[in-house]
Amino acid sequence: MDLCFNFSRCHRSEQLLIYSYNSPQPEQPKPTYMHQFPSSIWHTSDPEKACLLFYFSDSQANTDAWIKPKLSNLLPYWNNGLNHVIISFADRWSDTNPPSQSIGMASILATNLRTTTYRPHFDISIPLPRLNLDVPSELGSLKPFERKYFLTFKGTRYLSREGNFRSSATFRNMHNGVDVIVATTCKHETNDKLLRWQPWRGSKCDNDQVIFDSYDFLELLNSTFGLVPAGRSPASYRMLEVLSVGMIPILIVENYLRPFNSLIQWQHCLLQFSTSEMHLILPTLRKMPRVEVEARQRYCQQVFDKFLKDDNILMNSVIRSLKDRFVGRLPNFVAQHTI
Repeated sequence: MDLCFNFSRCHRSEQLLIYSYNSPQPEQPKPTYMHQFPSSIWHTSDPEKACLLFYFSDSQANTDAWIKPKLSNLLPYWNNGLNHVIISFADRWSDTNPPSQSIGMASILATNLRTTTYRPHFDISIPLPRLNLDVPSELGSLKPFERKYFLTFKGTRYLSREGNFRSSATFRNMHNGVDVIVATTCKHETNDKLLRWQPWRGSKCDNDQVIFDSYDFLELLNSTFGLVPAGRSPASYRMLEVLSVGMIPILIVENYLRPFNSLIQWQHCLLQFSTSEMHLILPTLRKMPRVEVEARQRYCQQVFDKFLKDDNILMNSVIRSLKDRFVGRLPNFVAQHTI
């Protein structure tokens, strides 16, 4: 922040004012909680009044996602990225975003940030939005050991590239059909294309489909723990789904910066395993003391209610994370307590 930020732009208002070059376009390709930003109290149409300048790279009219814009030509107030924030919900940075070497002094607000490459107190990890809002509200009040299942997952089994660990025996064999349900399906656009050329990759897909069809998604939310395996991206839509019903997330992911890490002490809520540690998941969870499971669930519920519950709260959490970078430097932006 000392080298790559102009603090003088931010002394002009008691409110954090942000100019946006473009709209989030919430339906392209999936809705996001940033759609309300243009009508929020933080938005200004005057770039001279703005402390920050937003660029929604996913919604830029890149008809060919592999042709990257040169930001200095695209954004008239670029100034080598000073006070700019590039926002992305893309699975892979290379899909829709500018080359990393071209971002200058801009910070990144994205769902796909890596612990090894992000810049602490400068870049911000944000969550993917909830896609399934029709979940039984009463599940949130159930205590961990009052639930039907111990650990559950229902989702796609990727046969190649990112997320293909879901095809491994270690992942799929966690399923015992009693209190641990891991139901996967090979039915996916990229899998379908691959199987036309390499049908051998579909080994046991038929068996998996039988299990997948045997369980209702909403029923599997009645579980103490919920698997949140990485897919095409380290971030997962399942993260907020699991938290919304009082389940404790069990992440399977490599090199992932968890969302709002300056606001949330995730170690008190979820557990995270690498793909090489999947064999440890069930033994670890089975041995966890009841009092710890209950404490984790309580903290997870507090986190969800305070930072993640709906679009308004998520948008506020984004702004809080942005303000958190200014602590001690801008007295007009008061720091807010974490939990």
